[in-house]
Amino acid sequence: MRETLGILVETIRSSRRAFIISFVSALAACVIVIFLIILTMSGDNEEVFFEVAEPGILLLPVAELPLYEEEEEEEEEEEEEEVWGVPSLLTGVHIEEEYAARRPLAVVINNIRRAHPQHGIGSADIIYEVLAEGDVTRFVAVFQSEWPEKIGSVRSARDYFIDFAFNHDAIFVFHGASPSGHSHIRATRIDNLDGGQLEGRVFWRDRTYPSWFTRNTGQRPLEHSSFVGRERLENFLYSSTLRTEIDDDPAFGFIFGTHEVESLGRAEQVTVPFSPNYTRTFIFDPENNKYRVENPQGPQMDAETIAPVYVTNILIQLVTSTVIPGDYAGRRNVRTVGSGEGFFVTNGEYFPVLWSKASHTAPMVWTFEDGSPLVMPPGRIWICVFQQQGIVTIEGV
Repeated sequence: MRETLGILVETIRSSRRAFIISFVSALAACVIVIFLIILTMSGDNEEVFFEVAEPGILLLPVAELPLYEEEEEEEEEEEEEEVWGVPSLLTGVHIEEEYAARRPLAVVINNIRRAHPQHGIGSADIIYEVLAEGDVTRFVAVFQSEWPEKIGSVRSARDYFIDFAFNHDAIFVFHGASPSGHSHIRATRIDNLDGGQLEGRVFWRDRTYPSWFTRNTGQRPLEHSSFVGRERLENFLYSSTLRTEIDDDPAFGFIFGTHEVESLGRAEQVTVPFSPNYTRTFIFDPENNKYRVENPQGPQMDAETIAPVYVTNILIQLVTSTVIPGDYAGRRNVRTVGSGEGFFVTNGEYFPVLWSKASHTAPMVWTFEDGSPLVMPPGRIWICVFQQQGIVTIEGV
């Protein structure tokens, strides 16, 4: 009887232990499942392994569970696609909002050989190039996106240079002017900075050449030694009464995007012979879809970056250009008001275009030959204001 009772008690104890073990195992499994659910809801993706005391059971790493990884990756991709800054009116390239709001500077820069290399031209949003006197061209470089630490050398103004500044609501920066230049400045009342009045405050002299530039040595001639730069310009302008914010009228810029106008053909190299002794050349680089700017001595270098200048877009504005009768220096009359024809070059192709300007102070309007607005890819622009009687050579492959 006692043996039977003992066996019965032992059986009951065994059953109780089995029940307890089963209950504890089930409870542990529930706890683990609840923990995994909490981890899933919290988005914790660390690779954590959980082992259960019973052999043969291994829970998968949390990282291998579906969770919300795909949604998180999509959110990260959306964040990466967010566009930085705002597009510049002048280039269409995104820049800091404060830079896009500031008024551009239109700086007259020397291009005679003894003035090479120029400082800051690689940072200009737009460069106008036009004959100033004799066989020599000058630049009117328009800066908004970047104001380099050193820009120049700064040279004297001509009346039609001022019209280029009005195209973009720019402050006109120069050092001296021709008689007609001074008259035009007074007549149009353009906001300006004149090195003849501001030397020592905004403008300074530097008669040295960079050591790496071997085409010119010794001292710069005095007339090729005037410079301006970001720090002095900012200090002066933001304490002056001049308006420093751009008029955000789209007419002061260009239209950027894509177009469906058919090109006239390939444009791998563009040659603009401003004079018998001076030719501007643009050579297309298909790797970056830009044109390297060259002068008769080779690549046009920027002394600030010690690098060749590249541009995305080229405009050739055909104008009437004649020498002023009796002018001892061979200065010119260049017609910038009215309308005319030209060429647009970009991405290895060229297109016929039209230009018009209602007055000296009005912005320039560019269209394709069919009258539709000119649309160009974002990037820096070089504008050759070229005499109608000249011949531009555009070469394909």
